[in-house]
Amino acid sequence: MSSGSQVAIQQEQVDSGSDLGVIVRAAELCNPFLDAVGEVTLEVRGPVAASVVNWNAALFSPAIRSAMADVRREYSQGGNLEIAGIDCRLEAFLPKSLSLQSRTEGKRLIGGLLPPRGDRMLERYRAMVLAGDAPGHLAVIHALRAALFSLPPRVMEGAYLLQEGMGSGLDGRDISRFLILGILGREDFSAPISVV
Repeated sequence: MSSGSQVAIQQEQVDSGSDLGVIVRAAELCNPFLDAVGEVTLEVRGPVAASVVNWNAALFSPAIRSAMADVRREYSQGGNLEIAGIDCRLEAFLPKSLSLQSRTEGKRLIGGLLPPRGDRMLERYRAMVLAGDAPGHLAVIHALRAALFSLPPRVMEGAYLLQEGMGSGLDGRDISRFLILGILGREDFSAPISVV
């Protein structure tokens, strides 16, 4: 897709009546390797609800969500070094095993995709991650791609939650119920998503 063209992705109809179709499409934009995502930072051990509540309280809300918001802001300001700092902050926050899983998924994503022509931010950040100068956590790479496609913040978060859910082996119903609705609440994700 050329960087000058604008394409509106319309909401897909989902049987559950939710706006999950928009989130699924956004997740596919952010991560074309979505079907190959392994466990990232959400580990479901025991009841799904308890696992998700604990993960949200310990990792997603205090660290991952804020890191993605910070990356979006720095992307709009052209701050590669600041994004690397955010990536390193996330590295320090995550437990070692989860950090490794997150970096593995992030590097797979950024290493497998060439940035669109003319997007110097992604080109430079990709080079930094592949050279080992930045950790390359999935949340950071996801937020960079979400910023590239001008995804609204809540759609970006929902798309990230979808990846975490898929990686942890949850089915679509549990992802919708516990992650999307459970963490983001009832939102209207029906606004078209612009793709540059």
